[in-house]
Amino acid sequence: MHDAEGQAHPPIGGFLTLALPGPGGMDRHWQIDPNLAWGNATSAFAALVAHLRPGTVWLPGYLCVPFLAAVPRGLRRFFATLPDGTPDTATLHGMRPGDLVLAVDYFGRPPAAAWRDFVVSQPGVTFVEDASQALDPGPAWGDWRLHSARKVLGVPEGGLLIPCSDRARGQALPGPDLPPDPGRVIERMLPMLARIEAPGLNRLWHPLNQVAEAGQLASGRAMSRFALGLLTSLDPAPAIAARKANFALLARALPDLALLPDTDPAYAPLGFPILLPAGQRASVQTHLAAHGIFAAVHWSEVAAPADFLAEHDRAARCLTLPCDPRYGPAEMDRIVETLREALP
Repeated sequence: MHDAEGQAHPPIGGFLTLALPGPGGMDRHWQIDPNLAWGNATSAFAALVAHLRPGTVWLPGYLCVPFLAAVPRGLRRFFATLPDGTPDTATLHGMRPGDLVLAVDYFGRPPAAAWRDFVVSQPGVTFVEDASQALDPGPAWGDWRLHSARKVLGVPEGGLLIPCSDRARGQALPGPDLPPDPGRVIERMLPMLARIEAPGLNRLWHPLNQVAEAGQLASGRAMSRFALGLLTSLDPAPAIAARKANFALLARALPDLALLPDTDPAYAPLGFPILLPAGQRASVQTHLAAHGIFAAVHWSEVAAPADFLAEHDRAARCLTLPCDPRYGPAEMDRIVETLREALP
């Protein structure tokens, strides 16, 4: 059976399709406060920084460049990360009470246990767990947890801040000060809706998604009622189980390329990141795309200064294979076979 563009199989990967309302559960799973829901994660973090007025905002060098819009340039300092994404605490020297530290659950994976001990050892610092790539990263380790709904679920927008400690709850963060922009709400929903209705028409929904992503700007606007209602209606359990199972299949098939050490993850992975030899990512990604497999790049550019050599090397070589709930063993086998064809 061929799809609308004559392909033998529908495309694999890329942004998620619009979810259908479910029986609920996400509001409890993420402990969502509907009053702390912005249009995207950058806007939510920008609001927190503006409210707390920290002396310094510490950011991981391995971070997407657009996210920097949340932090005034004069407040930024960067720290390094280890290969598994855990912050390198040796590069966090100079922190002071009143500072703010953002660390990321890369690909849905929380930092190693030693990071929790470090956080506890810094009682005067506010820690933010960037869970934008995480559907189910386990117990919170920071004062605040930041979620990005569209990264992990079929929800068109949403950056949510969750107070996880007494410190965070005492910081009394106000919510968005502007209503949603109806035009942006529709713009963000269109590609997800187009893809669920016409899964084979990449030429239709890919340009729509590019426009929607370009419009993900930092602002004080709230998450739309539609997106928030859809998010809270979803049951996370099936998506968590599928992500873990698909990741495990790829981990068994691609141990020589795996960026992360996990084979049976306790967390729900965003995707399966691989680390390719220098100079090979573009050709591998092109080969996969030619066969209808859209692997993501996290990220083509990172925020790290030029002397963060490991971060820039990782960014140039990392490719994220899809393992989300739309797929099962047959699609994972197809990814592995096509990937192996692309490698020398």
